[in-house]
Amino acid sequence: MTTTAQRPLLCRKLVTMLKGGPFSVGDKLPGERRLAEMFNTSRNTVREALCNLESMGYLEIRGKSGCYLKSKEGQVNWEMLRTRRNPAARRQLVETLALVAPPLARSQASSLTASHIAKLEDATINLSQAIVKSDLPTIANRYISFYIVLAEIADNDYLQLLLKELALASEKLESQEGGLSEVQKDSLFAFHVELFHTLKNGQPESVEELAERCMQVFAKLALPEG
Repeated sequence: MTTTAQRPLLCRKLVTMLKGGPFSVGDKLPGERRLAEMFNTSRNTVREALCNLESMGYLEIRGKSGCYLKSKEGQVNWEMLRTRRNPAARRQLVETLALVAPPLARSQASSLTASHIAKLEDATINLSQAIVKSDLPTIANRYISFYIVLAEIADNDYLQLLLKELALASEKLESQEGGLSEVQKDSLFAFHVELFHTLKNGQPESVEELAERCMQVFAKLALPEG
């Protein structure tokens, strides 16, 4: 198992140890060497996992002094979310976007100006360039950027912030072995171009349906195991 694959597993094991063990807030954890022996892994993997748990609010790393338990509950924050690299994180990203994107597209379909359409066209061109390069993180980032434009048009600061965080998190996506499917890439672009033209023509009902189809294709690109 690679270090990248070991890290989230070790994080979960450490959290279980912290919550179920004899540790109290403020207690010092065993050193990296001891933890590596306990979990049969390398010190580098332990160090990376401890850094992840610090960003999640479980630990405090005090330089040469060591790691101390800060909270048995931890806390989710944007920094932690945008740096996760595991299947659960990818699935949550896609599920969140699927909840936001179709209704957002529908809500703006009847109120687009020529300036708005030009911005959406630029975002569509950027997506097409990313698809040609077959780089999943870039495709995901450009795909989400299209909806960031819609959130800006809607003048909704909350949606803009959420979508920008999803775009940052998408940079951690990894393509499956063998590369991206040409059929899926072509389908994503075809549906997206149709979505753009439907937005341009102001057809809310069709826009939402097309946005959902785009999301289904995007999900197959981002979640090949599913």
